[in-house]
Amino acid sequence: MEPSAKHTQLQTLLTNRHTYLMQGDREAMHQLLSDDFSFIDGQGRQFDAETYLDHYVDLDQIKWINQTNESVVVEVFETTALVQELLEDTFSYGQTSYVGRFRSVSLYHWTPDGWKWHFTQLTPLDPS
Repeated sequence: MEPSAKHTQLQTLLTNRHTYLMQGDREAMHQLLSDDFSFIDGQGRQFDAETYLDHYVDLDQIKWINQTNESVVVEVFETTALVQELLEDTFSYGQTSYVGRFRSVSLYHWTPDGWKWHFTQLTPLDPS
């Protein structure tokens, strides 16, 4: 596949990832995740695919208000993509509202089905 087509497909995945998160679309988000997906939140907790979906994409648990990217750097190395972002998350969890700023480092892996989201680690930017 042409490198530009891979870049386009990766951009589509990143756009869809944001849309599915905001909509709380667990089923669609699950389709983006690799079989060995791992997510480390800003508190250092590690989640596999199911626990990530439970904590971050379940509308019964979390209501996303906004997630903005202050900057995005995408580097593609054949079958691996590294995405670095500065994020501001605004959401409510239960009756409590949260706003947090994070540095996000994510890995995506090229598969026969296209790009899959494989790993993310968040580092908080605001003092606790």
